[in-house]
Amino acid sequence: MECDPVVEKHYKGHNGTITGLSFHPETTKIVSSNLDKTLMVWSIADSTRAYRFHAHKDEVLDVDYAPSGEVFASASKDRTVRIWVPKVRGESLDFIAHHGAVRSVQFIADGSKLVTSSDDKIVKLWMVCQRRFLMSFTGHTNWVRCAKFSPDGKLIASCSDDKTVKIWDIASNTCIKTFTEMKASFLDVEFHPNGLAVGAANTDGCIKIYDLKTGNLQQCYDAHEGPVNKARFHPNGKFMLTASQDYTLKVLDLLEGRPIYTLKGHANGVTAITFSKNGDYFASGSSDRQLFVWKSNFDKGERPIFQSEKLIPLDTKLKLQNATLDTCEIVNDVSSEDINNRSQLLKREIKSMLSTCKNDSFRKSSKLSRRDSIKALKEEIAMLHDTVSNLELQLSLVEDEYKK
Repeated sequence: MECDPVVEKHYKGHNGTITGLSFHPETTKIVSSNLDKTLMVWSIADSTRAYRFHAHKDEVLDVDYAPSGEVFASASKDRTVRIWVPKVRGESLDFIAHHGAVRSVQFIADGSKLVTSSDDKIVKLWMVCQRRFLMSFTGHTNWVRCAKFSPDGKLIASCSDDKTVKIWDIASNTCIKTFTEMKASFLDVEFHPNGLAVGAANTDGCIKIYDLKTGNLQQCYDAHEGPVNKARFHPNGKFMLTASQDYTLKVLDLLEGRPIYTLKGHANGVTAITFSKNGDYFASGSSDRQLFVWKSNFDKGERPIFQSEKLIPLDTKLKLQNATLDTCEIVNDVSSEDINNRSQLLKREIKSMLSTCKNDSFRKSSKLSRRDSIKALKEEIAMLHDTVSNLELQLSLVEDEYKK
């Protein structure tokens, strides 16, 4: 039985660094975000051609499929978040989420809310259906690189260039735990599937796992020779996948407490990784503009007890499964900017697709104090001003187009 990871799909099509990846819940598709200002949806299940989506005015920094698989959300350096219906017309709704680049975006497990992080040093919580701001989490003193929900949706973990990982309680809107790194800053953070620990990727090549109950450092892996850009737990919680600027991925066995595979294949820093929902597949994206979809294998069956590194080819470059790989170089370009009156239509469509999204009111969702309510109101007013300005700009662009 094959127990080593192998590349099953190999895609090309982007013109820049791949920044984010997310599998469809049924593992039939994968969406990628890129510094070329676009997103691409690639078919895994069949030979359907890929589709490119463009509407962001600046680099796209992250992407996440909703648990329903009916929509996905993207975060951009243009300060906006877009919610896309991945169809040929490329329809999307956007909202100005922050006052700086939006570094990350993630759906909560029931698909009703989004969490975002930004260069404005703030983490924000949003209601998806109304694209409504719920609350801010402030405390970081530098760019917030990433923010993620806990599996039960009660906590948020965030990491920042201020060399801290913070754990936020949503109900009380407070920081309940801070993990501080003295030497290097954090680039990525994620909750363990059991919700009892968080894993964080460092710029010094280390991956650290912290116990949330005790606040102690549980495990530390000095695994890479360059910054660790991403770290993801396998859905079964026994393994972790890491991606580094040293061109490699590593698979860590968390029970044995050591790396078991080094995966080579990318020709530049590995900048994005993700597991499929069941963990059977994982994907990697890089500054070399390539996207690999891998068959995990290492989580199947019993592996032998490793006596020495000779039995684990940690430094051996993996051979591709096939000499000729499925490569998509021609895509169908679709744009959301030329669709008239799309806003109202999309609102109805997204509401119907996100069946689990409750029409909670701002008051019920946030439980804010009077002072926090005033702060939130000020932020909403500022966002409304930005939105009006954005609409005026779009209107002028449309008028100019009609004049031509």
